[in-house]
Amino acid sequence: MSHARTSRRHLTAAVAVALAAACAGTLTTGGTAAATPEATATTAAASSTAQEGVAALLPDFLVIGHGPTGFLTSHKDGTTGATVQRWTRYADGVSTVLPAGAYRGGLGTDVIVKTEGSTYTLYDMATGAAPTVIDTSSLGATATLASLHGTTLVMRVPRAAGGVDFHLVGKPDGTLVDRLVAGIPAAAQNVDHFVTTPGTLVIRYSVPGQTASRAAVVDVATARVVEDRVLTASDGSTTVTASATHLAWTEPYAPGSDSRALRVAGRGQEESTRVPIGSGVRMVLGFLGDDWVTYADKDGIGSYNPNPLYALTARSLTDGRTVKLLDLTLRILPGSDGELLVHGATLEHGEGLYRVTTGPDGTPAATLVASTGRPLAYTVTGVSIPATADLTTAAGDPLLSWQATGINQGKVTIELTHTATGLRRTIITITTRGAAQTWDGLLDDGTAAPLGDYTWRLTSEPTNGIGPKAERTGTLKVVGKPAAHDFSNSTAPDLLFRSGGRLSVFDARQFLNSHSRDTLSEVVVGSGWDTYDRIVTPGNLSGTVHADLLGRDRSGVLWSYAGTGKPTAPFATRVRVGGGWGIYNHLTAGLDVSGDGRRDLLAADKAGVLWLYKGTGSPTSPFRPRVKVGGGWGIYNKITATGNIGGGPAGDLIARDGNGVDWLYLGKGDGTFATRTRISGNWGYYTDLIAVGDADRDGRADLVVRHVTGGDTGSLSFHPGSGDWRNPFPKTEHIDPSRRFVSDGSLLF
Repeated sequence: MSHARTSRRHLTAAVAVALAAACAGTLTTGGTAAATPEATATTAAASSTAQEGVAALLPDFLVIGHGPTGFLTSHKDGTTGATVQRWTRYADGVSTVLPAGAYRGGLGTDVIVKTEGSTYTLYDMATGAAPTVIDTSSLGATATLASLHGTTLVMRVPRAAGGVDFHLVGKPDGTLVDRLVAGIPAAAQNVDHFVTTPGTLVIRYSVPGQTASRAAVVDVATARVVEDRVLTASDGSTTVTASATHLAWTEPYAPGSDSRALRVAGRGQEESTRVPIGSGVRMVLGFLGDDWVTYADKDGIGSYNPNPLYALTARSLTDGRTVKLLDLTLRILPGSDGELLVHGATLEHGEGLYRVTTGPDGTPAATLVASTGRPLAYTVTGVSIPATADLTTAAGDPLLSWQATGINQGKVTIELTHTATGLRRTIITITTRGAAQTWDGLLDDGTAAPLGDYTWRLTSEPTNGIGPKAERTGTLKVVGKPAAHDFSNSTAPDLLFRSGGRLSVFDARQFLNSHSRDTLSEVVVGSGWDTYDRIVTPGNLSGTVHADLLGRDRSGVLWSYAGTGKPTAPFATRVRVGGGWGIYNHLTAGLDVSGDGRRDLLAADKAGVLWLYKGTGSPTSPFRPRVKVGGGWGIYNKITATGNIGGGPAGDLIARDGNGVDWLYLGKGDGTFATRTRISGNWGYYTDLIAVGDADRDGRADLVVRHVTGGDTGSLSFHPGSGDWRNPFPKTEHIDPSRRFVSDGSLLF
């Protein structure tokens, strides 16, 4: 530890001891005993300073007064939410926590004031002088404290007939003195006040019939309006500041204009100089001595757009040159001897209070005098992205998180790019700290992310443009097994459509969420598919990891298309399974009935007998000889293999009878089914029942249904599975693009 830090630690300890021993009603400041607001006053030294030689500030502080020896700040306690106010000394960085109450300070003065109703108690934090108590009840209950000038209260007193008066109230030599500021017209409207420099008060107001505002400059020592002038090209939002020699104010921001102007006039001179400064909105101003005016837009910390006016700029009143002093400005506070205290930040030193003075050569310079220890630029300090992600269910969605520092707001962009195809997902976040985003497994177009290797790139940049851009990179692998109804090498299902002889694949996740999309990603498999009167999606039959397709032609021959996992060409050349399949009214597949882990096929013949074809896993001979399940299935006009929807040991069936009643057959896992259970009596309305698999990624099989009547009228709807055999599909959700596929005469499988 350095000698300087050791000395500061010892000083802090000494102050704490002195406070503990101090008599009730006093606090220690600068080695003297100063009267405190209450006997229970507590004092605490800052535990550390952000930089050697400067005082420490708590984040999110607000300066509410400052003087030659220290400054008054206010902040919200992060635990209790209470307002905490502190007086901090420049000399040693010791911070005194004031007892509960409402305090404020002045500009360029070490005096602070506590408000209790109409009673104001003044404390000199530098000299330790006895407190001064001022009772303003004679001004009426509506009087409020506008500002503090040394030991003088500037009181704002509404008039009974309308308008506002300003009273200067003090207690020199123990005698209450109340002075009315004369010279503000009775008809004045939109009256506001600006404390521009110690001892000077500027009252901005407007009068009926005049567009521009006026400024009355008040000498606090004499309570006289020493100058009253028109603020050329101003309005009721104009900001005003004054020095001993000049006035400056802002022209109102004109919508559609790319520039704003600053007006500067010599004291007592009617003419003003117009200085274009840029497109700032909420400007803060201050004079540095008699030769420089400073300005900045104080909205930079939360801005989404870069603007050079976020910096603190000093402009010479003699030769017009400008000097950049800070990178970001939040508040300008005039001080004594023509200097300024500015709450702002630089990329080099971070956030804090900067004292702005002119050097020996007359050029302005900023010196850090108190620091929060927080850097200005939004900077990512760490990234946490998992190496693998299984997107089969939403529970496996990876959390992409990062840590960051800085007071700036940052824009963070994460790009996830599939190495094999270049397909991408872009996630953009605006944040003031580190954050986390869950990747939902979708690409930018709303389709499910394919399996395989990905690269990720995280770029960060301050939204206001103050600070550098940065980039971090890494890799991620999406793992999992393709779904039974997946033809695009992802873990999410797809939907097949046939329009005439053209067969197309649509991503189910994009399809089901298409209310926010004008177009859907269609992959055309090819033409000539009208040769088949039945198309079945059995899942993986051929021993590969990808879902296959079965088609029965009109002569009764069954053909198998092995899945390739290629989104643009999802099926290999067909292979003949065998003939004689024309005897069946129903073909359905995509479930494991026998419990051996392979996909099976079920077929109901014209006599109503249901047959089971157990899967073999062979691409050339995918089924074993048929086994009879049972008779009586001729009563059903729809039979759909749904996979496991009832929570049992094997795949299940849904069968709809001629009365429109749907029945659930729970698979036992031995090639047979349990006694049927009624699901609903209203499903005769549906033309098709499509076992799409787990489309909403909750781990349960779902259903898509189609209804077509009257030519081009119709609808599609989604029935999410519940996993409960007693009520497997309790909800119905409409699918927006349904009319398109019905009106095109397409078929859904």
